[in-house]
Amino acid sequence: MQKLEKKKLPSHLQYDTVSPATKLLEKRRKMYEVHEAFEAQKNEFKKQEETFKRQEEQIRARDMEIQENLIKFCKFLQDNETKKKRAENRLKDEQKIKIQKEQDRKDLEKQHEDLVINSKKLERKVTALKKYEEYLESISKTYPDQYHDLQAILDRYETLIKSNDKLVIEHKHMEEQYEKLKYESSQYETQTNQGILQLNNEIKDLQKRLEEKTNEKNNLYQSVENSSNEAQTKNLILGRILMAIDNLHNRCQDGTQKIKHDLEEPKQDKQGKDDKKAKNKEEKKKDDKKNLKEKKEEQQTNAEDNYEIKSAVAQQKLKTIALYLNDFKKIIEECRAVFKNQGKKVV
Repeated sequence: MQKLEKKKLPSHLQYDTVSPATKLLEKRRKMYEVHEAFEAQKNEFKKQEETFKRQEEQIRARDMEIQENLIKFCKFLQDNETKKKRAENRLKDEQKIKIQKEQDRKDLEKQHEDLVINSKKLERKVTALKKYEEYLESISKTYPDQYHDLQAILDRYETLIKSNDKLVIEHKHMEEQYEKLKYESSQYETQTNQGILQLNNEIKDLQKRLEEKTNEKNNLYQSVENSSNEAQTKNLILGRILMAIDNLHNRCQDGTQKIKHDLEEPKQDKQGKDDKKAKNKEEKKKDDKKNLKEKKEEQQTNAEDNYEIKSAVAQQKLKTIALYLNDFKKIIEECRAVFKNQGKKVV
């Protein structure tokens, strides 16, 4: 390629001076040269590629060897680590066992010391209780009939202890029963107090209702008394009215000529009958006054019936008075008419 580059001329000299055929030949020559250079470069690249492949295979082989060595080394490290951990665990276990054994030794020493102390205490207690044994032996010798030996005294003591425990239990049971009864009595007392309070409240309510009823009764008595007073006043007024009607009726009959009307005779007959009835009822009243107080209501009803009869008679009398007044009015009007005709004034 360097040789070809050295032979090259300037382009304006090459293309201007040569013919097209030579130009074509020149281009083909350049193409062949370029192809040869490309083939040579291609061969060189193949050689380099083969060398590179060989180097790559060598590198791969070395890499595989290194990986195998690394795996072996990692395995060796792992084995060493497991052995180290196993040894450390064993060391810790042995240390724990050592500490436990030391603690056990200390505990045993302490138990030994406690046992020694307890044995000394028991010895002192035995020496202290020796006098009681001697005393019990003296009791057994003094009372051989009741206590043959020390065991009999101890049996008696045990029976007394059991009886004492039994009495204590019974005492507790009695105390529990006493507390239970006390609680029940307090509950009963509270319930009775509540019942008493409730009954007192009911009594108060009933007293209040009784007062209300007495007030109502007094009010009713007052209203009855007022109504009786009103009835008496009305009866008095009615009697006066009836007396005035009788007076007017008598004056009408006495002061004027007796004019017979169509309704007068039957009315007078009815009036005579009513008067007879009134007289009979008055006589009955006099007889009823001697009876018991229970017949007062019947007397009041009879009096009311008497006033009703009298009022009916008074109505008839008023009708007759009205007839007389109408007659008198007609007479006056006729007199006025006569005096007017005669030319005289009516005073």
